[in-house]
Amino acid sequence: MRRLLRDTVIPGAVAIGMAFAIQAAVAKPYEIPTGSMIPTIQEHDRIIANRVIYRFRDIRRGDIVVFAPPQAAIESCNPPKGVPFVKRVIGIPGDRVEVRAGKTFVNGAEFVVKNARTPDYSMEFVRVPEGKLLLLGDNRNNSCDSHQWGDTGADVDPDAAFAPIDNVIGQAEVVYWPLTRMRFLD
Repeated sequence: MRRLLRDTVIPGAVAIGMAFAIQAAVAKPYEIPTGSMIPTIQEHDRIIANRVIYRFRDIRRGDIVVFAPPQAAIESCNPPKGVPFVKRVIGIPGDRVEVRAGKTFVNGAEFVVKNARTPDYSMEFVRVPEGKLLLLGDNRNNSCDSHQWGDTGADVDPDAAFAPIDNVIGQAEVVYWPLTRMRFLD
C-alpha cells in the first residue's frame, strides 16, 4: 500500500495540481463560440491563451488577445455571461484608426492583416485613449467588436469603442483542436 501511494497516488496528485496551477497562471484553453475571427480561427476551434506574455512585453498591434468584454460590448453583443472575447489588436494607446473604402488605416498607413475579411463598413478616425485598445475581429463584417460597441442607433458613444488593457487575459497562441487545424496563430 505504501508503494502504491509513493509510486502512483502522490505523483498523480502532483501532476493534477501542476496542471491546475499552469492553467490558472500560464496557459488557459478556450473554445471559440462565434465566427468573428474567421478565417484565422474557426467557430468552435479550441485555443490556448498565454496568460504571462504581457508581463514581459507590451501588447502589440496585430496580437490576437483573449479579454473580458467591456460593458459596451456586453450591451451591443449580448454574449453568454462570463465568456471572454477573442479579437485582434488594431489600435494601441495613441493610435489613430480609421476604416474606409474596405481598408483599415492606423496612423495614416494601411494596416493589413493577412487573410482578414474586407470590411464593408466605415469607421471615422478615432484616437485610442491611454489604457485602452481598439479591437476588431478578422471576420470584419460579422464580428461584434470596436466598430460596433457603443453604437445604440441614434446615440454613438465614441469612448465605448475601446477595451481596457486591464481586461486582457492573454494572447491567443495556438489552435489545438481540431487536430486538422492545429497551428500557431500569427
